[in-house]
Amino acid sequence: MAKLKRLRIERFRGVAPGTELVFNDTFNVLLGQNGTGKTTLLKLIAMALASNFEALRGEPFALEYEIESIGLNLTVSVRNELPEQAVPEPRFAHDARMTRHAEGASQTWSYDARVRFHQHLPEHHVSVNPMRAVCFVAGTLKDEMAVPVYDPFQPGFLGSAVAKVFDIAADKFGSQWLLDVWGDALSNGGRGRFDEASRAFEQMIQESPRQDSDDCIDSPTLLVAKRNDAQVTVLQATRIPPAVIRLVKSNPTWLDSKSPTIPHTELPFLGEAVALFQCSGADLVLRLSSKRVTNLGEELLYGGLAFTFTLEDGSVITHNALSYGQKRLLSFFHYLAVSEDIVIADELVNGLHYDWIEACLRRLVDRQSFLTSQNPLLLDFLPFTSADDVRRSFILCRRELHEGRPRTAWANMDEDMAAAFFRAYRTEALQVSEILRTKGLW
Repeated sequence: MAKLKRLRIERFRGVAPGTELVFNDTFNVLLGQNGTGKTTLLKLIAMALASNFEALRGEPFALEYEIESIGLNLTVSVRNELPEQAVPEPRFAHDARMTRHAEGASQTWSYDARVRFHQHLPEHHVSVNPMRAVCFVAGTLKDEMAVPVYDPFQPGFLGSAVAKVFDIAADKFGSQWLLDVWGDALSNGGRGRFDEASRAFEQMIQESPRQDSDDCIDSPTLLVAKRNDAQVTVLQATRIPPAVIRLVKSNPTWLDSKSPTIPHTELPFLGEAVALFQCSGADLVLRLSSKRVTNLGEELLYGGLAFTFTLEDGSVITHNALSYGQKRLLSFFHYLAVSEDIVIADELVNGLHYDWIEACLRRLVDRQSFLTSQNPLLLDFLPFTSADDVRRSFILCRRELHEGRPRTAWANMDEDMAAAFFRAYRTEALQVSEILRTKGLW
């Protein structure tokens, strides 16, 4: 599974230049008072994992981040500068020879990706800016390779930039391995920020496809082609649980209904919600947004998810009748179902019962997670195995004065602080939140 290993910030809003964060492969908890940039950092992490910097269009920044996956290390540097004068329209740069067209042009952004397949193999390098695109394979310039140059602030730009490198690697490692790596490291899937309120729930039930670029979370959509011979092909699926896709492929007649309905017994994430809500059952409903007739059959577009819940007395309610906490828990379980490796959750425990918090954290054990919480209940569930584990697990968010001006400071816990915390964690009868408070860290 993909992991975000580090993030370096040379320029980004009011954050101290040169900030470098290293991340744990399991829990990463942001600690700090209100106004210290915890939500901003979560959004930045979501942008990096989605390779979607649309929210930063029009502002200067310079970032570097590193992602590891199965046999892959990917380091991306992206920079945006605001020129004093207007910039020429971006064009397609096909090789290094395009540089002759760049004389006198103002460069507003640059994008560099370094790719290494397996630890001991040579590194490949793709460098792109508005007027030039070059690709080095194992240190050799491949000027005949076409790298598309277009708007890097749109999702999918990173995949386009490194596609040719992946094509070369496919000859060596096999197409299936490359598809798995591509899907793991470059497909956003469900990665995005699960917000502190109810926006994730609203996105989940949104019938018209919509994206909040701040959080990098799309509304669920499913586009399928149903042929006259009853064969079904999934053309596009965004934030749709894998269990739903499997059902669509294996049960073509299920799509005969205008609003296909799936019982909770077929969907693990919905079954978990039913158990915690103490309901007797629930159904997920896909809502048909449009249908197009083709020569081979039909193309069906479903948008947004709807839910019904059967209570213990037999009465039925819709998702709109759920409580605030129930809406958050349902949308979080959906989030987990479509983001199987990385979780970014802001104030996860808001509105959740103690037992529900425990149930959520049990589902994070095998994932990399980035969390904030002003509630001690989440912190007290966290496990630690070493002082280094502590150092990597906590990110301290502060506001400080620099040359008389306030700025944001983000940092991993230092070694001495982590060692002191771990000694207290092992030897003192204190909860994690109590240790953090006694040491002035939370």
